[in-house]
Amino acid sequence: MTTRRWLIAALIAAVIIVPVGLKLARSEPQAVETEEVSLRAISPSILASGTLTYQSEVKLVPEVIGRVREVLVKEGDYVEQGQLLLRLDPTAALAEIAQLEAALRQSQLNIERQRVTLRNQQAKWERFQALKAQGLIDTNTYDDVAYQRELAEVELNTSLEMLKQTEAQLKQARERLAKTEFRAPISGTVTAVLIEVGETAVPSAMSIAGSDLMTVADTRSMFAEVNVDETDIARVAVGQSASVVPAAFPDQSWQGTVEHVALSPRQAAGQSKTYPVKIRLAGNQNLRFHPGMSCRVEIATRSGKGSKALAVPVQAVRYEQTGTNKRAAASVFVVEGGRARKRSVETGIADDTYIEIVRGLTAGESIVTGPAKILRFLKDGDRISVSHSAPAATQMTRN
Repeated sequence: MTTRRWLIAALIAAVIIVPVGLKLARSEPQAVETEEVSLRAISPSILASGTLTYQSEVKLVPEVIGRVREVLVKEGDYVEQGQLLLRLDPTAALAEIAQLEAALRQSQLNIERQRVTLRNQQAKWERFQALKAQGLIDTNTYDDVAYQRELAEVELNTSLEMLKQTEAQLKQARERLAKTEFRAPISGTVTAVLIEVGETAVPSAMSIAGSDLMTVADTRSMFAEVNVDETDIARVAVGQSASVVPAAFPDQSWQGTVEHVALSPRQAAGQSKTYPVKIRLAGNQNLRFHPGMSCRVEIATRSGKGSKALAVPVQAVRYEQTGTNKRAAASVFVVEGGRARKRSVETGIADDTYIEIVRGLTAGESIVTGPAKILRFLKDGDRISVSHSAPAATQMTRN
């Protein structure tokens, strides 16, 4: 009986003491991190991806078919505009030119002969015209002489037209000969040599890809060409700063400036519209630049240069949905008398670290910023103790 009483007493004690203990445990101050509200330069940004390229890059392709006779440069060579880079075998073109030149001379000789014939027929026709006027010859004889004169004139005109045709063919043949030599279209560096001596260069035809010979680029100006989504393009403008991170060197960040924003979009099948944006990389950087490499870019879209706004760390702001079609309500926890007081705020622009507070806080107030596992379940009025505090002056020094 005594044992039963002790069990009942223990059970009653557990029912009463345990909840009280839990409540007391929950009332213990929670260690939090805080930071003072201060004015900061917020730099909102957008992300995009693309490739590295040079400002001017020209790919040489053949316009006539031919076997490569000489390659006069190698990859990495600097060339001047107009410098001879590559030569195709000109044998066929030279033979065609020799043939057409001979045909041209033959046409000229034919013209001289026909001019002599025409002069002779003209003189004969004039004599017979006088004889006909005197009634010394019949009409048939006169008509025959007149016909021969007209025929000689027609043959001369035909030969003159054939001469023009031969001259045009000769001009085209000489142009084809000129196209067997490839000269640098710009001054720059040979970035690729894609064909070797003895290989056949084939021009592109409809639906058939031809041969690429080499690429010459102006390596003095380096760019990143990225595609910005249509939802972000309105915030991108010429002159904005950008940070470029090549995929091959993820630990490096190159600085650049937006130089061109396309007016027309690109759209691939099944994808959203994007706008090409060209970013010039700063020339004073020691860049291991390789055109064609993939890169990701962060473009700072801050409009007011150097302007500051009242801001807090982004992780300090909590959002709660208050209605189906309403915007989520933002709030922070302000440190007041050792307790966390929930306060509604209105937010503005943000970057990766800080978010603007338009209304609800004043500079110098201390807010709870973490840790996340405590901030997530923190309630209005909970007791807190500050384990780490980042003053406004320290944070502003970083910026």
